[in-house]
Amino acid sequence: MTVPAPHALAASEPTAGPWSTADRIAELHDLAILDTEPEPLYDDLVRVAAHVCRAPVALVSLVDAQRQWFKSEVGLGKRELPIDCSVCAHTIEAGDLLIIPDLTADPRTIENPLVTGTPAFRFYAGAVIRGAQGIPLGALCVLDRSPRPDGLDSEQRATLTALARQISNLLDQRRTLAQVAAREAELAASERRFRVMTAAMPQMVWTTQPDGFHDYYNDRWYEFTRVPYGSTDGAGWNDVFHPDDQERAWTRWRHSLATGEPYEIEYRLRHHGGAYRWTLGRAMPIRDAGGRIERWFGTCTDIDDLKRAEAEARKLAAIVEASKDFIGLFTLDGAITHLNEAALALVGLPDLPAGRRHRMPDLFTDESRRVLADTAMPAVRRDGYWEGELALRPFGTAEPVAVLYNIFPVRDATGAEIGYATVTRDLREAKRAEEARDLLIRELSHRIKNIFAVVGGLAALTARSDPAAKPFAAAFRDRLGALAQAHEYVRPHSPDSAPAVAGQTVLGLMRLIMAAYEEGGRSRVAIAGDDAEIGERTATALALIMHEQATNAMKYGGLSTKEGGVSLSGRRDADRYTLTWRETGGPPVTGAPSRKGFETVLAERSVAGQLDGALERDWAPGGLLMRLSVPIGNLRT
Repeated sequence: MTVPAPHALAASEPTAGPWSTADRIAELHDLAILDTEPEPLYDDLVRVAAHVCRAPVALVSLVDAQRQWFKSEVGLGKRELPIDCSVCAHTIEAGDLLIIPDLTADPRTIENPLVTGTPAFRFYAGAVIRGAQGIPLGALCVLDRSPRPDGLDSEQRATLTALARQISNLLDQRRTLAQVAAREAELAASERRFRVMTAAMPQMVWTTQPDGFHDYYNDRWYEFTRVPYGSTDGAGWNDVFHPDDQERAWTRWRHSLATGEPYEIEYRLRHHGGAYRWTLGRAMPIRDAGGRIERWFGTCTDIDDLKRAEAEARKLAAIVEASKDFIGLFTLDGAITHLNEAALALVGLPDLPAGRRHRMPDLFTDESRRVLADTAMPAVRRDGYWEGELALRPFGTAEPVAVLYNIFPVRDATGAEIGYATVTRDLREAKRAEEARDLLIRELSHRIKNIFAVVGGLAALTARSDPAAKPFAAAFRDRLGALAQAHEYVRPHSPDSAPAVAGQTVLGLMRLIMAAYEEGGRSRVAIAGDDAEIGERTATALALIMHEQATNAMKYGGLSTKEGGVSLSGRRDADRYTLTWRETGGPPVTGAPSRKGFETVLAERSVAGQLDGALERDWAPGGLLMRLSVPIGNLRT
């Protein structure tokens, strides 16, 4: 029978069991033993084999694809040889033990370089080394330079085979230790990743054993509580909770431990500053492949600021709902998202779902909808708000409701507009009050006019009965008429009763008012300077202020003496207009009055509120100096 050359056997081994060459090579490489350093355990076994078999050379030979590598050797002096020098390759296919008494007489080894050349081996005996699955990986072999016709005796055979099994066990143990080391390294790496991950988390993180024993907290826990490290292990964590929350937290935790249900609870946790802060506690069980709980993984999240914000939001919501004003929210396209109770009642809707079926413009009259589209919304986009009078159209009634409508954008956390809000006030009561006030004012004005008429009539009667009194009576009636005209300006007006001032100017109005203070054909108030057009609202305010000044001057100032007088001058300067009132010839001024009368206070408020102006007084010894400065743009209102 022709036997293939050893290198051919190594290249394509026949199958000698449920394994292939690829399986064998893969198993050998999986051991990760090739090219490792010598180890005493293997060296001792090799020396025992050499001693028992009385052989000069002994090897632990592992057969790779292109080489045989020696984990341990005695007497050879090499760590590996090419595959064509391998006799152990024949041991792999022979079974458990291969003995060749004379290598020069065996067709498988007759041409082996170890036989034909140096060191010219003649005898070989090898026992198979197998892997964990029984796959042969190499052999424990002995070699001699002399042939041995009798081979090995029974004790030598048994010892060589037993030693090969021990080497197989060492290889299996090596694999097991490597797997354990790899697992431990993986666990260590996993633990490092876990600690890095939990250190990076903003929440407080903790873990427990299956029975609930706390054995780990991340740095956030200790930063928050400032308790000593390890002091809250086991059951010590409960002492950090608010006393009122401890039993509740324990009860919920015991329930989760008993049932395996996730743990979730809100409790107050003591901050290192001493205050208790609301915290959300959560935990989930980690289970093994069989469903048993291995650990609990938990977190504590500080929600105190959120709880406070929610409480404030509830307060605001309660205020909104309790408000008597119409408060509403709607989207950018006008869809209603919220109406408070006052709003629903004002527009005649039963509830919020009914309101959400409408858009905000649906609540107004046709004219008000046009104002919304043409005036209000452009102003909101331009100025950020709009306020003005509109009319609602309540459902179920044809009577419009006058309201003061204030609209402004609602923005999200990024500043982007997400809708609009409105605070709208019912003006019906205010309008009824205004009508009643205007009626009262008209009645008072009518009676005051009657008083002027009666006084004027008395003067006329006196003149008719006493011809010498006619000049005085005529002058008195002229002054009384001027006072009546001044009164018409200074009394409060409604839009319907306001005097016409079309084409009127500031100095023209002043001359009209101050005409009441002429004496003997001579004006006691000299008016001069720059002039400016004036509107209805400003005319009433200015008339009130200057009439008050003239009245006080008649009582205490420059018009209270025969020699005294007043100069009133106007000046335009850039975008402001200034009226200057200067008194002379009156009683000496010793300082500002100790108190202000009602009319003075009213005048000052009119300057600031109605005219957005500034009023300055200088109580100089020679007479009062007053300056009234108003934006020119406000004069025409």
